[in-house]
Amino acid sequence: MLNDEEQAKEGKIAELLQQKPQRQTGLRLMPVLILLGVIVILGAVFVGAWRVYTTNSASPSRTQNNGSTGKKGGSNSSREAPWENYPAVYGQILRAQFAQGMHMTEQQVQGNFRSTVLATQTPGGHVGVEISSPQVTKWLNDLAQTQGISQDQLHTIEATAIQQAHATLVQQHVLTQQQADQTIRGMNQDDMNMNIMVAFLRS
Repeated sequence: MLNDEEQAKEGKIAELLQQKPQRQTGLRLMPVLILLGVIVILGAVFVGAWRVYTTNSASPSRTQNNGSTGKKGGSNSSREAPWENYPAVYGQILRAQFAQGMHMTEQQVQGNFRSTVLATQTPGGHVGVEISSPQVTKWLNDLAQTQGISQDQLHTIEATAIQQAHATLVQQHVLTQQQADQTIRGMNQDDMNMNIMVAFLRS
């Protein structure tokens, strides 16, 4: 027979043997739980990044022209160009000076613009159409070619018309001479083209 001390030892051994599998089971579950936690965190980060990416990529690729002057260089920047808020007389002077330089009437230039540019746009009319900078450049170059006007002469005609239109705004105290000069210096060829186009788009 086992004495009391030996029975107590056997009882402790039996108890330890019963606890060991439970501890091993708990240790085996720890890596699985950690892995699940990491997967959940990475999934949340991925979903957040995807939402930011899709929101940024959903911005329009072209600027819609709804009767206001095109953005600088034909871009879709949110900043307005200074001439977008000019009074109607600015467009009137542009149309008159440009047509005169092209040896055409304003109606002739307007008719050419409607038949070659607006006719290809959807929807029709001149509200809400999308006209890109390359389309405007092609229209002006083709118009100059039909009139026997070189590219250099076309540039001079546009620059003169824009200078005259700004001079009128200075005379009417809409702009200071410094503001007019600064705006003109900031224009590139695309800006000048879009100024001419919008002048006839609004007429």
